[in-house]
Amino acid sequence: MEPVFKGILAGLAYGLLLGPMFFVSLKVTLSQGWRNGVALVGGAFTSDAVLVGGSWWGASWLAAIAKQEVFQSGFGLASGLVLLGFGVSAVWPRKINMQAASAEAMPGKRRFSFLQGFLINMTNPSNWLFWLSLATVIKAESLPESDYYAETFLVATLVVVLSTDLAKVFMAHKIGQRLKPGVPEKIVRIAGIILIAVSSWILFKVVRNVL
Repeated sequence: MEPVFKGILAGLAYGLLLGPMFFVSLKVTLSQGWRNGVALVGGAFTSDAVLVGGSWWGASWLAAIAKQEVFQSGFGLASGLVLLGFGVSAVWPRKINMQAASAEAMPGKRRFSFLQGFLINMTNPSNWLFWLSLATVIKAESLPESDYYAETFLVATLVVVLSTDLAKVFMAHKIGQRLKPGVPEKIVRIAGIILIAVSSWILFKVVRNVL
């Protein structure tokens, strides 16, 4: 039970952070519906699972790469541009009816939301460092005779992070249903402004480090 308990704590500590992914999921859920929000979370979870799998096979090697300045700058630039695109699309959306867009929930849009979630997490250097550092530490802590200690810990962490992300989506959906007309659009624009601010800060740091 110890690895499960530790995994739950680690997952809650990371999953409850109000990072860029939270504001993107808020934007997608309120503007495109909860199915697209779930698809976004599914993409993020897939990228996390890929990082966990990579961490298991080469945590120390990948962690060393993730800490390199070239990696931080390249992925920081990609992450900043991706978030900037989401922020701009939220602040200046196309003139569509949000309820109609939510009702459609077309499979093509859900696939696009899935890809969005995957890209956001995969291009986030801090996400790489979190999973790689976590895998390195837990593998060092687990004793040779321990049966699947590290694996149990990482799976528990993944499940909790997924659960918290899904909870955020369904909370945003339920809250959006109770808001007056026009309010969800305003919340989406506020989330977009926050994403633009975050992406601008990331891009500023990347440019400052390069120069």
